[in-house]
Amino acid sequence: MLGSPADVPDEGPAKKRRGRLANVGHFHEDVGLDHFLRIIFKPTFGRLMIPKAFVKWFGEISSNIIVTTNTGCNWRMTTRREDNDVFTDQGWTTFAIAHQLKVGKFPTFKKVSSFKYSVVIFDHTCTKVVSRCPYHDADTRCVVSKHHA
Repeated sequence: MLGSPADVPDEGPAKKRRGRLANVGHFHEDVGLDHFLRIIFKPTFGRLMIPKAFVKWFGEISSNIIVTTNTGCNWRMTTRREDNDVFTDQGWTTFAIAHQLKVGKFPTFKKVSSFKYSVVIFDHTCTKVVSRCPYHDADTRCVVSKHHA
């Protein structure tokens, strides 16, 4: 019947370890906030705010970061702290213009290391946007720096 709960095969009783149920099935040992997304409601060419919950989880955000797009290009950016807020700073404008970030698009960021993030951009139809780096041909991967701006 459509919409009815699926039958789950009996997996036996859950065994307790130190007073709590054992991990049975799918689980993650280290759960944390390693992704964030920003929906573009208005043009944000100056800077992009990193969500407070993300900053709180990781504590200090590196002042120099590298953002890797889904097409393999790397973009150098800086971050800046203002009171309790953290923003992308230098490098964001060039990135936003090159990827035509306008109302209705939303970039998703995943922390890969202390200074590396991967970004995938979706449009208003929730479809991944695949845009090549405008500074190079389709076969070249690049690191975009101040020389491109």
